[in-house]
Amino acid sequence: MKNIASLISLMLIMFSPAAFAGVLELLNGDRLEGELVSIDDEYLLWKSTHFGEQRIKKNIIKNIQTDTALKINGNNTPCHLQPMDEEFLRYQCGDSPRIKRASLLRIKTLMPYEEYKKGSFTHHGRINLWGAYSRGNEVRDEWNAQSEFTLRRNDFRHVIGGEFSRASWNYSRPQKRWNSRYSLDWFFGEHWFWYNSLLAGADPQRGMRSYERMGSGAGYQFFDNKAMALSLKSGLAQHHETYQLPVDLAGNYASADDFLALGLALDFRYQLPWGVGFFHNNEVLQSTEGDPNLQLKTSTGLSSMILARIYSEFKLDYWLDTDPQPTRQDKDTRMSLGLSYKW
Repeated sequence: MKNIASLISLMLIMFSPAAFAGVLELLNGDRLEGELVSIDDEYLLWKSTHFGEQRIKKNIIKNIQTDTALKINGNNTPCHLQPMDEEFLRYQCGDSPRIKRASLLRIKTLMPYEEYKKGSFTHHGRINLWGAYSRGNEVRDEWNAQSEFTLRRNDFRHVIGGEFSRASWNYSRPQKRWNSRYSLDWFFGEHWFWYNSLLAGADPQRGMRSYERMGSGAGYQFFDNKAMALSLKSGLAQHHETYQLPVDLAGNYASADDFLALGLALDFRYQLPWGVGFFHNNEVLQSTEGDPNLQLKTSTGLSSMILARIYSEFKLDYWLDTDPQPTRQDKDTRMSLGLSYKW
């Protein structure tokens, strides 16, 4: 009888969920048995043995214990966790004896390795609209739409964006400006990534009938969460421009230009209290050829939440082209106020 009772107890232990569960330790001393599901900007998704799936803020986690092989940023082999050192995860990947460290607050990919092989993704985006309409002493129609969509699947991030504007004064022929862009970022480390980008557009008011650019280089993602994002990129870009010259212009002027340039770009976002956000991004291109052609574009602004996912947005755009087209100025400034929808 005693042997039968021992066998039943052993079977209960073997088939109990807690027998194979990991443990999540919090700074307040709480311990949750279960297993890791995934991670995002601010939260770790933990499937608790007794309470189901729980979203736990990353900044209150003391330690993660699990025997499950995990996928971690920039590592193509399964990783196993060691005891954490304050906010830093410690882990070994593949057959390497080296113990790596990375801040849990900055890690973007953390999930069971088997789930990674099946494929998983996160996404977010925004759409911004603004315009002006007037009749009377001033006749003006001006409309602008911008959008950006980011899709991240494990170590790869796809960014798709574009802009379209239409402006007319005193019933003149509308001037249309547009651009579309795509970037593929491969995170080969916890913060380092390799980017490849494509850009195409037209800007008649600045004398550009069309332009195309292909770029490639390296980037470093310092932060990327709901409170803050900061990244820096640098590389080479092949740039081509076709010009729209005035019909009455005298002299010989080039109708197109093609050059190789060094590029540097910064993207910064910070969430202030009361739903107010600050953002700034800039990109500078310096031609590697003999001419002093330098192009700079910056966008700086504030956004404020009106309703859930709907924001008002004030933005200041600035362009600089040290080699502008004939009859065009080398600097442009635009202030705009509009609405954004973010998800």
